[in-house]
Amino acid sequence: MGNRDKLKGQYPPHIWYPPRQCPTNPFFVEEGKGAINSSKPFLKPEYQSAEPTERDIVAADIWPLLPAAIGAGASILLLLMVNHKQWKDESDKESPVGYPEPQDTPVGSAVVAIYSIISTAGVAYYVYRVLTATDGHMITAFIPAGSAIALLMVYFAVAYDLEYHMVPGSFTGSHFGNDIVTELFTFFYFSVTTFATASMGDFSPISNTSRLLVTLEVMFFIYIFTMGIVFFADS
Repeated sequence: MGNRDKLKGQYPPHIWYPPRQCPTNPFFVEEGKGAINSSKPFLKPEYQSAEPTERDIVAADIWPLLPAAIGAGASILLLLMVNHKQWKDESDKESPVGYPEPQDTPVGSAVVAIYSIISTAGVAYYVYRVLTATDGHMITAFIPAGSAIALLMVYFAVAYDLEYHMVPGSFTGSHFGNDIVTELFTFFYFSVTTFATASMGDFSPISNTSRLLVTLEVMFFIYIFTMGIVFFADS
């Protein structure tokens, strides 16, 4: 019987099979090019970053907007509750200009001024956090930053109206309105034009507190304009 008959039923004689070697460490593959080292933990995919995303930061850092939101809501309720009376003076007819002189600044005006500083600082910090989180992506930062700016303009409109009632003669102008809705719309128009530094001259602040409020809003516009240049210049 030849060798060919002995190999019959086994591996084909024309194929050479290398000898099998049992690895010394069956649980780990030797580290090298193209090899996997199972002793190290798997890395997290790039699209699943461990750092908070832009939406997380925008939602988590919403607390700086609370002073402006609460202040605007409380001021509107206060204006609705008080008995609105238009301040009239018989001496206006004799005055060549026709505007009353502002009265002494009450304690309420000082509270409005201090609270306005806090609200402006809170919105400014929120906008800064949004811009740093989005890293110059204008589309991502537009909605949260624009909403914060709109909230502050509404707050200033309500603060102007509240100052107008607490200190008669704090603003010069005519056609402020005879009801709360008309007055709020008038001062919102004044707030938007002040923020855009495009005042038409039909309304002007003449008391110390009203001038401080206008100064705060203009300074906030300068801050927003500067932040826009810094973060979006190279986008």
